[in-house]
Amino acid sequence: MQREYITDKFPNLSKGPVDVSMYHDPEFYEREKEAIFSSSWLMAGRVEQIPNNGDYFVRTVPTFRMSLIVIRGKDNQIRIFQNACRHRGNAICLEKQGNTPALVCKFHGWAYDLTGRLKAIPDAGGMFDLDKSSLGLVEVRSAVWNGFIFFNLDEDAPSLEQYLGDIGPALTGYPFDTGTSRFQIACSLNSNWKAVIDSFSETYHVPTLHRYSIAETLAGGNNKFGHLVDAVHYGYHRTASVWGNNDYQPKPFQKIAYEFGGDAGASITGGQGDTARLTLPRGVNPSRSSNWGIDVNVIFPNLVIVIGPGSYFCHQMWPVGAGKTEWEMTGFWQPAQTAAQRIVQEYFMVELRDTVMEDLNTLERLQCNIENGVVKEYLYHDHEVALRFHHHVVREAVERFSGAPV
Repeated sequence: MQREYITDKFPNLSKGPVDVSMYHDPEFYEREKEAIFSSSWLMAGRVEQIPNNGDYFVRTVPTFRMSLIVIRGKDNQIRIFQNACRHRGNAICLEKQGNTPALVCKFHGWAYDLTGRLKAIPDAGGMFDLDKSSLGLVEVRSAVWNGFIFFNLDEDAPSLEQYLGDIGPALTGYPFDTGTSRFQIACSLNSNWKAVIDSFSETYHVPTLHRYSIAETLAGGNNKFGHLVDAVHYGYHRTASVWGNNDYQPKPFQKIAYEFGGDAGASITGGQGDTARLTLPRGVNPSRSSNWGIDVNVIFPNLVIVIGPGSYFCHQMWPVGAGKTEWEMTGFWQPAQTAAQRIVQEYFMVELRDTVMEDLNTLERLQCNIENGVVKEYLYHDHEVALRFHHHVVREAVERFSGAPV
């Protein structure tokens, strides 16, 4: 019987080798930084981080050596400002998060209200010809989608709704807002940002790389090679549905965890979630497979939202050089209702951390071998179609911006 290839769903993608220069070339990095990151909608955080008026958090943007204040005003509106006093440029918010009635610079005491307007200057009579109305904090364009707070450094870019296109409504309805408990892991990697995204975007590696962790949950039984359930592309964005083994037999402690964890302790590495009671939006498990494990959604360029049956987590990759990336992963849980659920959450957090460390473990070695020219092309498997697509859309975005082939 002739094999059916998932790549055939996307006739604009080739099946041949792809050049790896965009994963290490400094000139290309500068071009994609300007063409992509300077005008894309980038995720700053979640609305649950600032539930009350006056709540704020600081969003570091390593790609541009930038610090942003994300704050909920007294009018309940969420705004984002450059974390820079208009006097001498000192960062106003030094703490990562907090609540404040006003934004006051700790250098000279210049004070701004929560809409960014300059309200007070100590000894203002000693300043020369100041127009306070023109010296408010620099506001950054922002918008909210399903509780995710985004920002865009380009005032002329399309709206967030336009930018998300069909993936926006496809995922709308998933209970993102219930994940009010969160944890975060972060590190610096000597790897290209696209390679970091790639490491979480394919299942071809699952049976081998994860053989001691999650291989049996996502690539067991009659799917020993970890074939995808489905793949959907939404413009530059994409979803890969990962198979889940309904016949997986949990390890002894996992069995206890599933029993006592409930929804608040649901595994986010796939395989055992209770999906029967969930009304999933059409973009989650789009093929409605009975063997669905998780969806890996990529919001171009650098946000990966991994949706499981009972919880979800996000990766963000911030490029700081052709071969350097600041990576962070944030997990979201429903709040634990019992001590047992809280212990179970810690267990699954460690399980996820260890699995992700296996993914990240390969990256710096890969980077060395493409930078020194040993590997000049990547040969993608059919179930690495997400990587082929990523390579395609990055190249297309840079060419569209510059008007020249790359």
